[in-house]
Amino acid sequence: MRRLVASGLWLALLVTSAFAGRHTVQRGETLEHVAKVYGCTTEAVLRANRLKTTLVKAGTVVTVPACNVGARAKSRSATKSEADDLDARAERALAVIDGTSVVTASRSSEIDHDEPSESIGQPWNGRLENANRLPTGPGYEIRRPNRAYGATHVVEHLQGAIAGVRAMYDVHTLAIGDLSARNGGKMDNHHSHQSGLDVDVGFYFHSAPEGYPARFVAANNDLDLDAMWALTTAFARTTDLETGVQMIFLDYAVQERLYKFARKRGTPDDDLAAILQYPRGRDSLTGLVRHWPNHADHFHVRFKPGP
Repeated sequence: MRRLVASGLWLALLVTSAFAGRHTVQRGETLEHVAKVYGCTTEAVLRANRLKTTLVKAGTVVTVPACNVGARAKSRSATKSEADDLDARAERALAVIDGTSVVTASRSSEIDHDEPSESIGQPWNGRLENANRLPTGPGYEIRRPNRAYGATHVVEHLQGAIAGVRAMYDVHTLAIGDLSARNGGKMDNHHSHQSGLDVDVGFYFHSAPEGYPARFVAANNDLDLDAMWALTTAFARTTDLETGVQMIFLDYAVQERLYKFARKRGTPDDDLAAILQYPRGRDSLTGLVRHWPNHADHFHVRFKPGP
């Protein structure tokens, strides 16, 4: 069962740091994730800083209120082996907040060239030079390796987003669909995916469905909304970068489920409006995440071409 990371080590580290009172926001963080790590509610952190949005610039120093230590231990009791595993996850989660593990995880160990790849043209009429192949790695399975080539920054951001979710939650292996062919250009079953900027990403469920991750599975009642929202915001946090996410395509009904989940947990309306198109209509040209037909079983994430 997926659960929020919490353990004896986790609590000890939080007790030490939660009362320091100040936290410097790292690249890729939102206040929602800072609040979770310090055992606070998002609302408490927003109130302490007189903010209305959880999307703040890296380098911003924020006040962290002294939250209730008891609220930090919302995890079932664990065996010693489970506790050891949680300790390791706690260390990784803190590394994410410190901005170290995401950087490490986002660097492919299998890049066999020194020059960054270059995306040429448009996603629907383009090609790819010096392609970077997404390597095998923890937490995800590549469905078609011969279609797993992308621009260097796309591969790095993708690995970083997955690593961030895995640091916070116990999740199953994630299905990774097509990026681009080695040299880009047209691929069967795709209009886009031609210039190394697009990637299809499956969903998280509480338990991996039959046949997954070898195939995508549509959102069902077992959809893991905690992990799904964490993955969505992990992508959204890159949008202020020249190499970050430009657009995400996702079925409107799945957006609705994410919206209701995030709103119930206290995500500010301004953040929801910036991230999701829902509830303004599937034809609305607003929000990072937009409706597109046939995307009820995966995210289609499109990145910017970079500088």
